[in-house]
Amino acid sequence: MKENEFKTEGKRLLVLGGTSAKDIVAQAKRMGVYTIVADLEETNVSKKISDEGVIISTTDTDALVQLIKEKHIDGVFSGPSEFNIQQVMKVCQAAGLPFYATKEQWDICQNKATFKDWCRRYNVPVIPEYQVSAEMLPDELAKVKYPVVVKPVDACSSKGLSICANEEQLRIAIPYAISESETGRFIVEKCITSDYGFGCRYIANNGEIYLSAICDRYTVDEFDGKAHISAAAIFPSKKTEAFIKDVNPCCIAMFKAIGLANGTFFMQALVDQEDGRIYFHEMGLRLSGGLIYSMLEASCGYNDVQMMIRYALGGPMATEDDVAKIDPYMHGNFVGSLTIPLQVGTVGHIEGVEEVRTNPKVTSLVQYYQEGDHIGPEIIGTLMQHFCRVKMMTNSIEEYYNLISWIQSTIRIKDTEGKDMVYRYFDSNRIR
Repeated sequence: MKENEFKTEGKRLLVLGGTSAKDIVAQAKRMGVYTIVADLEETNVSKKISDEGVIISTTDTDALVQLIKEKHIDGVFSGPSEFNIQQVMKVCQAAGLPFYATKEQWDICQNKATFKDWCRRYNVPVIPEYQVSAEMLPDELAKVKYPVVVKPVDACSSKGLSICANEEQLRIAIPYAISESETGRFIVEKCITSDYGFGCRYIANNGEIYLSAICDRYTVDEFDGKAHISAAAIFPSKKTEAFIKDVNPCCIAMFKAIGLANGTFFMQALVDQEDGRIYFHEMGLRLSGGLIYSMLEASCGYNDVQMMIRYALGGPMATEDDVAKIDPYMHGNFVGSLTIPLQVGTVGHIEGVEEVRTNPKVTSLVQYYQEGDHIGPEIIGTLMQHFCRVKMMTNSIEEYYNLISWIQSTIRIKDTEGKDMVYRYFDSNRIR
């Protein structure tokens, strides 16, 4: 069968997990796939839109394999939850169904120390680190230049992470990182005090690796602020040309050496304000969150979530048509996202949301709060601080700057006392 002849209509996909898998279910249904969601909840947002829901733990491999046999399921997948992805891997291996990576490849990319070792081997720039043991020997500590970041090698979502300004804080941070690590291992890295991040995404198809997208990411606050969360992102990055010329060949050589043959994955980096260089610190051998696929579909005409679903169902990762559309320059478009963070208070009045939503340059707007909702101090600095996330696409960078300004002047959120509830407005000059 030729790759373009593979049909997804009528195939049956088992989706593991609840909330994080909603987009997987929605995209699979767009492809005509029959979806079955499994987890321990009687109902959730994924089950509400799926064709069928079952109450089985995502950790119960035997029960899930039995379900696959009984329901004649063609493939298994999940959302970006790293826990459930590993469960999918186990179930696929037990049931003889396709999965895009091996356990060895997953461990290489998931473990921060191992990932950095591979990067250094292939001249991919990584954040410098200090050699400090759990014993914290005096000669080791004497070589540390502060500030530093301490984190487990194998944890995600900032678990066990600390920023240390001195030795006293470092002595507290290392045992904490060890306690959050499954293997009891940690790393001590130079703390890059930057509000400017960099990310790149790849698609592997039959052993060929394609750079699909490169973005710049900015946080709400400066490094030492409270809200070190996403404020804006833009594709392509202003560093695209230099990255493609100097770093991308090293990345592709590394991915091929690891043996990545199919799938979509990403790497994240920080941009050091001291030298302007990018330094990678993390890799995700999976789909990323943030609905990036919707921006790729709008600007380039392909959907990497649908690619992954098709592969899980036994089809090709990418068709010839898909490959032809992959372009890190986004076919001349500028796409990205803007979030509007709130400060502490109760939402009293909202205006402008529908006006922004219906702008032809806005591809989506997800609103998280309504009038009457309360924002407490405990969520400042977390993703729950965001009032909404707006995705947009323009034909020029100037249009993009102007659209950011228009969105922020159009959406107005007042508290019950009539005061502006926006925590901080994004300065578009930061992306110039």
